[in-house]
Amino acid sequence: MTETEFFLSLPEFMWDGIFNIIVTLGAGLIIAFVTTFYLKKKDEITRVAGVILEKRVNTSQEILNYLEKLSFKKEFKTGSEFDLYQILKEYGFDLPYEPHLQYSEVFESMENFRDFFHGFENIIATNKLWLNTKVRDHLFFMQGYFASVNALIIQIGRVPVPKEMALNVEDVNSLASSIILPAGITLDYEISELISELETLIVDSVYNLDLKRPKNTPMRNTLLNKDTKNIEKKLKKTLLYKEQEKYANLIITTVYEYLGEEFTEDKFEKMMREMK
Repeated sequence: MTETEFFLSLPEFMWDGIFNIIVTLGAGLIIAFVTTFYLKKKDEITRVAGVILEKRVNTSQEILNYLEKLSFKKEFKTGSEFDLYQILKEYGFDLPYEPHLQYSEVFESMENFRDFFHGFENIIATNKLWLNTKVRDHLFFMQGYFASVNALIIQIGRVPVPKEMALNVEDVNSLASSIILPAGITLDYEISELISELETLIVDSVYNLDLKRPKNTPMRNTLLNKDTKNIEKKLKKTLLYKEQEKYANLIITTVYEYLGEEFTEDKFEKMMREMK
């Protein structure tokens, strides 16, 4: 009897037993494979989540430590604080701590502000990979905010003046320090709110870890993408944007006083048209 004939001659109950054994073994192998694959994938996700969480905590702490520079507050006390207070009130600025003039040491001089701003840009570029979308978007917004503050200083060199009185680099630097301090005083409360919102978003990003990859970022597409436009919209709601005419007025009068030129309402209106 051949092997084929032998197997064909086996009773039906034996074939059923063999079939059940094969099915059971096959099902067991499939379940074992699926379970092993699932557990490995779960372990990998857990490992990746742990790495991202650690990086996120470390980078977030680094950013918040850097922004401590904005939290070091000073009060303007040089003997002429009342004069500065009166000047700012004349321009119509709302002073959050009046009659006291409080500001961050970042705004104590133009050199301090430039060092802070360049460092802030660098720390965002270095750490943005590990931050979630909301934190990253808020940091980009803050970057745009401080870029707008820096733009105020750029306006100094754009104030129309007589050719024989053209401002040189030293003049602009000297005037910049006269402008950056009032800007820091008038914007101090709003800047504190930006930092407070950032801290809230960071805490939420740590306790609610989301591993989804963002579809768009301001750095991936052109500068006219949706994210950048949203930043511009948010900037238009800030005190910095709403008070821009007051800052322009302050800059123009400061430049003319520096040059010893007479400042009239007609000159102001003309210059405002030329600076827009």
